[in-house]
Amino acid sequence: MNNNFSHLIWIRGAGEIGSAVAVSLYSSGFNLILSEIDPPLAIRRSVTFSDAILDGSTNVKGIPANRMNVSDIHNFHDKSFIPIVHDNPEKIRFLNPKIIIDARMIKSYTTDYSDWANLVIGYGPGFSTVKNCHVAIETARGHNLGNLIYDGEPSKDTGVPGQLGGESKKRVLYSSYEGKLSWNCSFGDIVNEGEQIGNIHDSYPILAPLKGIVRGLINPRVHLKPGLKIADIDPRGEGIDFYELSDKARSLGRASLEAVLFYLKNQTY
Repeated sequence: MNNNFSHLIWIRGAGEIGSAVAVSLYSSGFNLILSEIDPPLAIRRSVTFSDAILDGSTNVKGIPANRMNVSDIHNFHDKSFIPIVHDNPEKIRFLNPKIIIDARMIKSYTTDYSDWANLVIGYGPGFSTVKNCHVAIETARGHNLGNLIYDGEPSKDTGVPGQLGGESKKRVLYSSYEGKLSWNCSFGDIVNEGEQIGNIHDSYPILAPLKGIVRGLINPRVHLKPGLKIADIDPRGEGIDFYELSDKARSLGRASLEAVLFYLKNQTY
């Protein structure tokens, strides 16, 4: 199996789920490349690799990621960090990844990935083993979270965020306006309901929907559009470690590890 560990795994999406996948696989010795859009739209930036696209480097759980050009990956042998590149599928495909994991969680996919690599793993709604992947992974909370689906598709998107501290929709903020964003708060701050935590275009205040700890903030360099998810306030408050991957993310990260190991176990070279 050692030879299989040299095969390149491409993870699309460096948000919380993609980052959890990367942490799980990198910690297990696999050869990875992450890709992310510019600018990235992740809000749980204290536990994601996505900001490396803007800043050049970042760190999650003690694992560094550095931005690179796709053209430099061909001769890349440094395993001390995870390379992250701009999400350009046509260029990345030329790297001949043996395994592709799509963890973007965009819930709507028009591309059939199944002939792009030996193993294609898709996370959540929009993926189907009869349409666009070899293995789909259930992302809905509950008994089936992290299940590997080899025939079928995950649960449909409900459009309702998972509950934390008894709150679901109320804890997640979306932009009502287009424009430049600035924050008055930081990760880990305790905010009160109705407190101004930011503004758009210096004209439209962003108010905390409830009392809790700031768990997610979109990068202020993102130009906002109406309907974009921009923040997450955790009503559980103090005691929540915002530098820890969520239980859901860890479970989903390990699901990819299981799928990859099962695939490799059944390969003959």
